[in-house]
Amino acid sequence: MADLPCYEGWRQVPAGLLSKSQLADLDLPRVPGGAPVRARVETRDWRDHKTVVDLYSLGETLPSAATIGQLEAARARASASRVCEDCGARPDRSLPCVNGRHLCQLCSRILSLQELAEKAGAERAGVVAWARQILASDLLPPYVVRVKQILRPPAPSGRQNLDPVAVWVDAVDTTGRRLVNTTIRLAGPRVRAVPAGAVDPTSVEEQIRTLLAAPVIVTWFDKELSPLHTLYGVKTAPGWYGGNPNAMSWRATYWRGDVNPDAYHFTRRSAINPVRADRTLLILRRIAATGLPDDPA
Repeated sequence: MADLPCYEGWRQVPAGLLSKSQLADLDLPRVPGGAPVRARVETRDWRDHKTVVDLYSLGETLPSAATIGQLEAARARASASRVCEDCGARPDRSLPCVNGRHLCQLCSRILSLQELAEKAGAERAGVVAWARQILASDLLPPYVVRVKQILRPPAPSGRQNLDPVAVWVDAVDTTGRRLVNTTIRLAGPRVRAVPAGAVDPTSVEEQIRTLLAAPVIVTWFDKELSPLHTLYGVKTAPGWYGGNPNAMSWRATYWRGDVNPDAYHFTRRSAINPVRADRTLLILRRIAATGLPDDPA
């Protein structure tokens, strides 16, 4: 019995394995009838306490002793509907109540997807408004800055040294004009992992400080500029306690709205990192150009 499969939650339980209560809740109830326990599931009881439930193979169970007359009477007394109120499906198992209606799993999932689509539309509208506001600034045009730390190759043992040897900085303004595109050396010139052409930090200090002084900076990640702040001893702007408030990664994810419908919680697929500053700007422009229902015709 110790070798029985134990599933973490009902979502992992394969079809054909049911608990005693699920067998009794079938349209035509069944009982274990001496059938062996074939698996277990870790779940929570009605008090929200952790518990483990025995599971039986449906094919090894037996019909309950109820007569058809008793089954008809039980059906008449039941308050819960066994018919899906959307598609008319009549599953063997009882139907959950979703928003006051009894729905089958398919219709319940469709409803959840519809609600998610509506939520995604509202989130997209907020991201579009943000992008339009960013690009509308003419007096103090924002910069789009991308920073990537360069690490040593892994050792033969596979151990990775997480101390960067260089940092690549790429920046454009919102017209697409290139401001900076350079690799800054953080290790000595004899370190073989430092890319060819990497420059000394002092040689581009004025350029980098000018970038960091911009009133609005758009990055992909919220803490993307941290290596530069540390390297040049520049304090973050007010309101940056949790990172850059104009980071684009999560906003691009909401704008794309690419939801995985097969995941349990309908997870969004993260927007792919465009890496370069000009490509990040292109996404920013596309977000701003997205039409919204309340836009003037």
